[in-house]
Amino acid sequence: MFSSRIVNKHNFNGVLSTSSRVFREYSIMKDCNMHPDSQRTYQVVVAATRDMGIGKNGNLPWKLPSDLKFFKEITTSTSGPTKKNAVIMGRKTWDSIPLQYRPLSGRLNVVLTRSTTCNVATSENVVTCGSIPSALELLASSPYSSEIDKVFVIGGGQILREAMNGPGCEAIHMTEIDANIDCDTFIPRVDLSFFRPWCSSLPVTENDISYRFVSYVRVCSSSDSNKLKLENFAFLPKIIFDKHEEFMYPHQKD
Repeated sequence: MFSSRIVNKHNFNGVLSTSSRVFREYSIMKDCNMHPDSQRTYQVVVAATRDMGIGKNGNLPWKLPSDLKFFKEITTSTSGPTKKNAVIMGRKTWDSIPLQYRPLSGRLNVVLTRSTTCNVATSENVVTCGSIPSALELLASSPYSSEIDKVFVIGGGQILREAMNGPGCEAIHMTEIDANIDCDTFIPRVDLSFFRPWCSSLPVTENDISYRFVSYVRVCSSSDSNKLKLENFAFLPKIIFDKHEEFMYPHQKD
């Protein structure tokens, strides 16, 4: 699903199904970014059209160079030189990446598959897991718990739909494409009862398509939206902290 986007920084905009009871348990936590010690939290990176289309025929039906550069930078930027990030993807997404670009360099590639004959893990920096929960459990264990800085879910459609609804999702980094483009794969809109916009870029126009980069962060309640200050969200990618003066922060008020 992400073949074109993965290959190519500018301005910034049954797996893990969750019951409403679990969501309520997470929402009443003192720290809404707490998570079970047995699993890592994660962030979603995705580009979507007005009607939340994310792809067609396993590829991206648009060419947005700045979005491609942003995707690479946000998923490779770490808090220190000895760290690396992990990217979680489905088997179809892995297969859609051209051979010369896989595995995605500088990142631990976690491929979700239940196939017993899958041989993708023979590549360096690639591991396989059967589900998102098992991947998050693996990344919470040694040696990954100390080596992996942040975890990003990048595709495809089914994986993203499940991940966006999971209680372990800390943030959603979305390229919001202001256009109607023919797609055959879709994701749900960001659930604003659990997420709030934290920052947004100014619009970018490439190839006659306008879009912006928006980050949404998980909050526990409506009152938390008044606390969306930079220092409270150290879990966000380093690129956001490095470039935060370029972005608008409409919710940050004293």
